[in-house]
Formats: sequence, structure tokens, C-alpha cells
Amino acid sequence: MIDPSNPEYANTPASASRPTCPYRPAGVAAATVTVVTPFCNTGEIFAETARSVFGQSFQEWEWIIVDDGSTDPAALARLASVRQSDPRIRVVRQANRGPSAARNAAVAASGGRYLCLLDSDDLIEPTFIEKAVWFLESHPQFGFCNSWTVHFDEARFLWRAGFERGVKFLEGNSGPPIAMVRREAYQAAAGFDESIVFGHEDWDFWLRLARAGYWGHTLPEFLAWYRYRRSGRFAQITASRPTDEAFRKFIATEYRDLAERFPTPEILPPTPFATVPEEVAFGNRLAAEGSGVLFLVPWLVTGGADKVNLDWVRGLTDRGYRVSVCATLDAKHKWYPEFCAVTPDVFVLRHFLELRDFPRFLVYLIRSRQIGTVIVTGSTIGYQLLPFLRCHCPGVAFLDLTHVHEPHWLNGGHPRFGVGYQDQLDLNIVTTSHLRDWMAARGADPARVEVCHTGVGLPDSAPGPERRHALRGRLGVPEGVPVLAYAGRICAQKRPGVLAEILRELAARGVPFHCLVVGDGELLPELKRQVRRNGLKSQVRFFGTVGHGKWLEILAAADIFLLPSEYEGISVALYEAMAMEVLPVVSAVGGQPEVVTAECGVLVPPGVGEVETYVSVLSGLIGDPARRAAMARAGRERIRSGFTLAQGLDCLEAILERARVVAGNAPRQAVSAGLARELAALAIEYARIQDWAREQRLERRLLAALRRFRAGRVALSLPVVRSLGRWLLGKLGERP
Repeated sequence: MIDPSNPEYANTPASASRPTCPYRPAGVAAATVTVVTPFCNTGEIFAETARSVFGQSFQEWEWIIVDDGSTDPAALARLASVRQSDPRIRVVRQANRGPSAARNAAVAASGGRYLCLLDSDDLIEPTFIEKAVWFLESHPQFGFCNSWTVHFDEARFLWRAGFERGVKFLEGNSGPPIAMVRREAYQAAAGFDESIVFGHEDWDFWLRLARAGYWGHTLPEFLAWYRYRRSGRFAQITASRPTDEAFRKFIATEYRDLAERFPTPEILPPTPFATVPEEVAFGNRLAAEGSGVLFLVPWLVTGGADKVNLDWVRGLTDRGYRVSVCATLDAKHKWYPEFCAVTPDVFVLRHFLELRDFPRFLVYLIRSRQIGTVIVTGSTIGYQLLPFLRCHCPGVAFLDLTHVHEPHWLNGGHPRFGVGYQDQLDLNIVTTSHLRDWMAARGADPARVEVCHTGVGLPDSAPGPERRHALRGRLGVPEGVPVLAYAGRICAQKRPGVLAEILRELAARGVPFHCLVVGDGELLPELKRQVRRNGLKSQVRFFGTVGHGKWLEILAAADIFLLPSEYEGISVALYEAMAMEVLPVVSAVGGQPEVVTAECGVLVPPGVGEVETYVSVLSGLIGDPARRAAMARAGRERIRSGFTLAQGLDCLEAILERARVVAGNAPRQAVSAGLARELAALAIEYARIQDWAREQRLERRLLAALRRFRAGRVALSLPVVRSLGRWLLGKLGERP
């Protein structure tokens, strides 16, 4: 998947370095989608287009390629080779009449309910067709859709503007002709205007669709790759070259009536107690090669639990599993490229589905991939849909994976769901013995709770003195000063206020240190204020959110990892610190005593006098480099002997095998279809209310901030505030 931070965008869907899934149809099925491609003397790059079609996760397609009068023998040979490679491909030949006539000819010869417009030199991501079809299935008010686009070849840039521009399409086009169109919409618009032989016929086509009463949506993912040529049609129209002025005038005249009646379909808020549909008009059953595992996660963001998910998805994929990932929350999914770099089968459900369609899509996905194991980890709606999924997917093993109980959220957080839904789960997986005991004390059957420490990848060697010296110089750390590292979301759980007190007391006692703080969060501004008030600005450096590689560099420059959390499972950063021979001084909470022993670190019980304990421990360690180094080496050995990622994956595989046996020999009782449907409707209603409450919280915060800012200058109406709140909701994302 495209990583927008990479300016080269070299990793196209046809790249050999891309991860692949064995997307092959399990049998013969009627074509749901017709891929429509005009072809005329296309060069060797056509092989890349073909690979992107063959690699689609949705395999109920036919491909109609119209040879628009090709004369190049090499191009004709390439076309023949592609046609012979798959019986679902047909070639229609005609005299050269241009792309518009070629597309119309392909549609006339096709049978798919959906039409995927794809030129012979462009590419699509593996999930483009599937997500586009499901968007149109889920949103009948839209006639077509496309996605954000990666422009590559002669110029490289990311293109996010799309059909949300609506009536502004009368002023200019916004996107290349890579899209999914309903057949009825195509026919209502009478297809492409064949009098436009070459150049901007797609712009005209979108407006023909609008005139017929249809409009589209742009999916917020980079799923299309447009081969950008400076002499091409898209480049010409976006550059507003004088040669295009006549076409602009044509559009303005031809479609002037649309200015007052442009179609404006919208993605509407969910209806209270929406009816949950169950039927799907297509199956897309794929061949099963290896065991299929589906992870239901809340989001794809930077965090400890998310790092565990990514490591385990990668590890299982490397061991031959077919892994799919579904994220269920609306958030800024910054790690979407990281997950797609491991498996292409990644779905952010909110990007293309209405809430009410989550249940049937998940059932479809399980059946399509012939998934044998579903792991719910951190997804509230994933738990709530378990009765529906069990009812419709008999024989599948269902597990959950939890890391930490959260005392201030949902009366324990997701482990509480693990207890409550245990009768619908074949096994529970927890990452600490402490959490297993916590669940058992609340009614869970401990015989069905498996402990699997996640572990961490162990570097070949710990950073030596020369590397630490170089990294500290790069980070601006004074020579000879012991370095503390603190990392995590700067929130109440990580107790940054306690950190500030510890640092203040160390400084007051004249203990030398430099502290590197990594992370972001709602309490970061207050932590910075405390550091300034305490006169520690020169001794504390803030990095904010950094990539994992950068974090490991910061960690490699440190001597001591300090984390006075209120609660934890086992901090992933703790595992990483010990693996890098960084001595941990952390809270004695959760499962951390299962890893940290007196030989390799220090555990500090939370409570009265803990700041004094931290200060005393740190002062002693800072003043005794030899002891500190010996304990740090013991920490790395502790990880090597029992807490590596490979050992964690071995444990996970054994649990998955046991879950399959349990599901076969002692399956949980499935509920009736009617009750399953009602419980799914309640799950959707719960998610709808959570969305509403989240929006209300953001509106209240924004209103309070604006009232403070206003200071008697400009009054803002409540509707304006609500509008700004919805904008912030989309921009920021927040855990409900």
C-alpha cells in the first residue's frame, strides 16, 4: 500500500516487493463486476495493469478489453497473452474510434451489475473492486464511486480531491477515469459521448451521470494509481492550458442547466434501531490456501496494543497463515500503510460501509476467505456481534485477545467484555497471568483463558558504547549525563504528573540526568508547563509521536527506562527497553512483575511515598554505572530466555490450534437467527449512540474553547459551533 511519507511512490500494486494473498476463485461464479478497459498499442506497462486486476481480492469479475485498432505487433502479442491467461477475459476488436467508443462497446458486451472503469496503463490496489462494490451495495443513493489516487510515472503526487466537489465539477474535472459505476447509472447516462474522441471524455461522463440524476463518492484511501503524463488529458485539464479552453466552454454551455439541480446524495447518519440486512447478492468465495485468520481491531494507530497486533499479523503471515484485518472505529488510521505492508487484506469498515452493514460484511468476509479463526481484540462492536457471527458462521473458532483491564473505562474495559461474552468465545487469550486472574475473579472460567506473553523482537545485539555515544550526540544530550527515557500516550494512565515530580526532586538533590519524553496526548501541554515551572527545560526534551524506528534510536541512547504508570498489562516499551539493555524502573502493576525481576530492574508499588522511592532508586542507579550495566544485561537475557516475539508466536499458534479443537469438540451454543439479528441491531444502535455522544463531547469542548477565545468580541451561533465540532470530529478522531 502507498505510504504517503515516501516521495517516490515506487511500491506500486504491480511491484514484486508487495505482499500478496492467494486471491483465486474457489469455483466458477457469475460476474458481478465487469472491468472495462480500452486498449490501443499499450506498451509493456499493460502487464502491470493485468497483474493489478488478477490480484484483486474480489474475484467475481469479467474483463472486457476493447482493442481500439491496435497496429503494433508487440502490443497485440501482449494483449493475446493476457487474454489466454484467464477465461474470464474477452477481447472485443473494433476500428480505432477512441476511448469513449471503446468503453461503450465493452459495456454493451458485458454482464456485470457493476462496471469498473480502468485504462490499460493504470493500476488498482488489491481491495479496490471489493471496497467500491461494497460501498455501492451499502449506499444505494450513490451511482458510482472512486478513491483517492496516487499519480505516478512522469510526476508523483497524491490526489485527494474527488466527487465531494459536486457542482464544482462544472468548473473543472477532479480525478482520472478509474471508478466503479452501477450499470443502471451508466445506461441512464447513455454511456460516454463518442463524439469526444480523445481528451476529457471522463469529465463529460461524470456530468452526463449528474444530468441523469446520479452522483458519486470518493473513498478516503489511496486505492487507484494513475499513470500521470505531462501531455496527458488529466495533466492538461488541471494545468488549465489554453488548448482546453474550448472544452471548458463546451462544458459550461452543455451542462448549464445542472447549476441549479445538481444531484447531492449524502452519507446520512445512522437511523435509530436500523434494520440489519443479512443477504448479500454475491459470494466471492476464494480458494483456501493455508489457515485463514481474521483480526477484528478498533483502529490502525500508533500504540502498544496496535504494535502487538501488527507484530502478530506479520508473524502469522510469515508462518503461512492468510490474515485479514478489519478496523471498526472511525479514527485517523496512521498505521494503515504498515498493516497493508504485511497483508493487502485490510479493511477500515467506516471508509466504505454504513454501520448497519457491518454484520453482513463480516459474515461475507469470513465465508469469502473461508476463515477458520476470528480474533476480537479491542473492538467493542466485535464483541457485540459475536452472537450474529456464530449463528451465521458455524464451525469457526472465535477468540478474543486482551492486554490490560482499564479501571476508569467501561468498568474494566475490554477484559470485562471477555468475561461477559465468554459463552460466545471458544477461548480467551490474555497477555499476562495477572489479567487471567482478574477475569477469573469476575466470573470467567479460567480453564478457557490462555496466557500468551506477547514478547518482542530481539535485536542481534544491544547498542554498544560507540553507537550510544553517536546517538546521544545526534540528540543533543550532554556528554557523560545519564539518560532517562519515558514513552507512552501522555494521559492519566501514564501519570506524567508523577514523572514531573520525580524529575523535580532529582534536580533538587543535584542528581545529573537528561530525560527524553516520547509520545503525545491530552496531558502533554500540562507536563510541558510543569517542566518549565520547575526550571527543567534544559534537562527534558519532548519528541512527540515518532515512528517506531525513531523510538528505538531514542531508546538506544538511554540508560534507564522510567514509566510510573497507574496501570498496565505489560508495556510494549518495557519489553523493548529490556531487549535494548536499557534498565527498567517501572510501576509494579499488571503483569509487569511477570517480566521484571530484582536482577534486571526495579518495580515501584504505586501509593503513598512512591515519588520518594523512585527518586531514591534512580539516584542510586545513576550513581552506580557498573550495577546499572549489569542489571541491563540481565534484562536482555531475561527477554531472550522467555519473552521474544518468536516465543510469543509459538504460544499463539498453539492456542489457535487448541481453539480449533475446542470449537470442533465442545462448541459454544449458537443463538437463533432471530435473536442474532436483534442482538446485531442493538450492537449497531450502541455504536450509533457512541458516535453521537462523541460528537456531543467534541461540540462541548469546542464551544467552551470558543467562549473563552471570544472574550466579548464575536458571538458564534450554536449551529456554527456544531458545524465546527463535526469538522473537528472528522479531523481529530477520538476514542469513545
